Amino acid sequence: MKKMLAYTLTLLTVAMTYGQTLQVTAQPDLAEWDIIYLTDFDFENGQNNPLIFGYRISASDNVYPVSDVHVSFSMTANVPSLGLSNEMLFNASVIMTLQAPIYISNRDLDQNMQDRGIADELGNQISFDSFTLDMIDEDQRNGLINTVMTLGSMPSGNYSFNLNVSAAGYDFAPIGFQPNKQITIVTPANIDLISPSQWWEFIGDANPQFEWNSSGCDEYYIRICEYNPIRHSSPEDAMGSDASYPYPDVGDFAFVGSSNQLDYASVSGKKPLEVGKTYAWQVKKKCSTTGSDREFFSEIYAFTISEAGQSISPCQEQLRDVLGGSQYNVLFGTNGPLEGYDECADFSLDGNTISPTEFGALLVQLVNGTYEIESITTQ
Repeated sequence: MKKMLAYTLTLLTVAMTYGQTLQVTAQPDLAEWDIIYLTDFDFENGQNNPLIFGYRISASDNVYPVSDVHVSFSMTANVPSLGLSNEMLFNASVIMTLQAPIYISNRDLDQNMQDRGIADELGNQISFDSFTLDMIDEDQRNGLINTVMTLGSMPSGNYSFNLNVSAAGYDFAPIGFQPNKQITIVTPANIDLISPSQWWEFIGDANPQFEWNSSGCDEYYIRICEYNPIRHSSPEDAMGSDASYPYPDVGDFAFVGSSNQLDYASVSGKKPLEVGKTYAWQVKKKCSTTGSDREFFSEIYAFTISEAGQSISPCQEQLRDVLGGSQYNVLFGTNGPLEGYDECADFSLDGNTISPTEFGALLVQLVNGTYEIESITTQ
């Protein structure tokens, strides 16, 4: 009796160990996009769609046929702006008989799927015993379509995707991926530069901390270039010159990662920033989409490296505001024609008092070569 019990337990253990499964591998798995463009999809003919996901289904014991295999793909949405609270966007469900391993992708899921059928790995044309495609409620669908037409993409929210495969006597065995996945879509916001904080800021640190703020997507890049108004017509022009970071310059931005700040002291592949020089900087972020990646750019800000602890007088501040930091530095910085100039009460030209704005305009013309300085007298 004990031998019979031990034999029975052994058979049960073997049966549990070698249970039949429907093995599913992702080729590829559903990606986690930042933006979903519905304009990339053709709901009448899925063969025109980009390849978003695909799954190979096979029997673990390699014994066929396998009857009544149920495969379902569904997607639900939680989009507060549209009043969608875990509402089903679509549910595609098929019942078929497997004659061999089969591959199904999002390109097979359209309104003509049942008529078209699908071929397995041995070339057998598989017809579906049943096919259903349920969509979101018509009123909600119209609201979603109107929003998509306005935005060109899926609105911000949480989207859940579910894959299920089943058959009598078989377990579902996803290999190397999660059949239930949630994607969070956030409409990308502008990139707001924080520090150096203004268009023209004097900072006493040759290794500044760069900071910015943005939401949606988390792949950031930065580019920092010297800006010299004698050589560059604008900060935008300067950004096309040789970069201090990345260095050596490869004509692109340096990858930062998901962080929204950069400590210049800690990065490698850079050119040291120099006292007395002005630099322009810009941040871009890259968003993954159902089509090609999309890039967003910040404004271009500029700053000047000054001596640590250096201060300027209110008069100089006024001049800097009138001229802009870069032009100010060319004139009043190291080796500039007005280096060492300090306080001022009034400006005069040919004996006539002029305003700081008029004096600033004159200095700009000096920088541009319209006029040349013959002599300077200060009191």
